[in-house]
Amino acid sequence: GFGFRYGFKSGLISSIGKILAKAYKTRVEADGGTYENNDCLVAALEVLSAPSDYGDVVNAWIERATSLSYAIPEAATLGVLQTQLGNIGDTTLAKMDVFHVYSPDAGTMDFFTLNIVEPTTAQSTLVNAPTSSVDGVLTNATNYIDTGANPSSLSKYALDDAQFSVYLSQDIVDTGSVNYIGGVIDGSFNLTIRPAPSIVSGRDYSGMNDDGGQRSGPSDITAGLKTHQRIQYTESRIYQDGVHITTKSNDSTDIPNLNAYLGGINANGTFSTGQANKFLADIFGSSLTTTEMATVGTAIEAIQTR
Repeated sequence: GFGFRYGFKSGLISSIGKILAKAYKTRVEADGGTYENNDCLVAALEVLSAPSDYGDVVNAWIERATSLSYAIPEAATLGVLQTQLGNIGDTTLAKMDVFHVYSPDAGTMDFFTLNIVEPTTAQSTLVNAPTSSVDGVLTNATNYIDTGANPSSLSKYALDDAQFSVYLSQDIVDTGSVNYIGGVIDGSFNLTIRPAPSIVSGRDYSGMNDDGGQRSGPSDITAGLKTHQRIQYTESRIYQDGVHITTKSNDSTDIPNLNAYLGGINANGTFSTGQANKFLADIFGSSLTTTEMATVGTAIEAIQTR
């Protein structure tokens, strides 16, 4: 745009500029318009060269990706992201330290590893190149997601008001044993955020900053937004798509000091017990209301099916 504007305003119209100006003049006159000078062409070029506005959140996301030379998704996808993040709303987003959505257009997964709410922090890494597609990242025994999120360093992941959510794009595969969705366990096995269901026994060894405890119910292992919250230091809860499933007491009040993994557990700095699961999103921060959880889940699904 600058080259054409400079050429027209300075009178130094290049041969390419002259051809473009002539074609523009022909088109205007063919449509019944009057072409007096190049000002209309300059104005048109300035409009075409103006950056699109996708709102503050997506604009910051794009700016960070551009600075890293990442491919930017197509305009239609950016529009969906703007709409769905608008549906979630600033109040809900402000409760999050980290929000990743793994839903790329072809060749744009780098863009989707950025933290939506703060693109310069907690970028995730797809370790050992798990398969990625529009409906998420498929992990297995060796391929997983390092979320880049260390719970002890997250300001909104407060001890008495913490939330860890993952969006599963498919029901958990029946492996016949405990299937770790993700989280952190330290060497003493009492600092943890770990949903770990098993279809066979219908249980969930899970906790927020806790050593885990058995709970039952098949509804906590299906596709959708699975959320774990600490309501107070003695209690944690599981939700599925904003619906409360179960509650248990907590034993530990410490926050894990390791990055959380998806598709397996960060066990004291080592990837452990990887399983085949498909992830579309992860969230770390302070607790959302049931209405907010349901809205977030709907928005993530809409991004997946755009």
